Amino acid sequence: MTDPNARYGAGILFVLLATVGWSLAGVFVRFLPGLDGWQINCWRGFWMSVFVLVYLVAVYGRDTGTKFREVPVGALIAVATFFTAGSTLYVTSLTLTGTATVSVIGALSPIFAGILSPWITQERPSLASWLAAGMALGGVGVIAWDGVIAGNLLSIFVCLMVPISFAGQTVALRRYRAIDMVPAICVGGFVTFAVAGVMGYFAGGHPGGGFPVSPYQMLMLALMGPLQLTIPLILYARGARYVPAVTLTLVVMLDVVLNPLWAWAGAGELPARSAYVGGSVIVLAVLVSIFGDRWLKRSQIVEA
Repeated sequence: MTDPNARYGAGILFVLLATVGWSLAGVFVRFLPGLDGWQINCWRGFWMSVFVLVYLVAVYGRDTGTKFREVPVGALIAVATFFTAGSTLYVTSLTLTGTATVSVIGALSPIFAGILSPWITQERPSLASWLAAGMALGGVGVIAWDGVIAGNLLSIFVCLMVPISFAGQTVALRRYRAIDMVPAICVGGFVTFAVAGVMGYFAGGHPGGGFPVSPYQMLMLALMGPLQLTIPLILYARGARYVPAVTLTLVVMLDVVLNPLWAWAGAGELPARSAYVGGSVIVLAVLVSIFGDRWLKRSQIVEA
């Protein structure tokens, strides 16, 4: 695949498919009401990494260990750390506030990616990207304002840390796009398993930490790991090879529309009216991020 437009189109498709998978988080969490964020994240991370490891062995066979060693130590630490932080904060935020609020505040990641990109990936976001990010920020404000008015500042703060972590992970993947970074994601899942399991004891108050779950809960988490994390993360890592960091994070904002939709269809959770308004603005922002640069170039050609 040598055509830049074809690579860009394939990257966008990979990210769109990844977003569909990630958007199932709210449904799975709502079907696990007896578990807190530490327990969910503990086993979700474990099963994600197990299936990532199976994928790597299937693709690389005996060279799997080599692929792990090819990832620079700094990149391995960065991706694993950002994944662990973002994954833990995301699931925790879903236990503190509504799915729509979590999803929309997560849409702030393009702002942070835009700030980090010039320094880490040497990519300067285009005018269309900044316009889309600004539109997304407006959509975020519409929904987040409800949480601020309600005085739920802790949940808003936790939610804000999610896009910061996601932006960090994205620019790290983009920075090392010439290398298969899926092994680093695999490490991050196992680190999350250990950290969330231990923190379940200290922060969650569980005698067995985040590890004890029922057979039914384990089954749901074993499904959640590959469907909601493994497959989407593999697709996202591939998309990061062809799509700039800000556009990557902007496309993922479609989670704002899909996550509340699945939560409503699967668990009967009705989004607030503000979620529809803010979500509509964000969908428009995603379209601008994907097609904006091409529209601007065409208009300049016409004017010339």
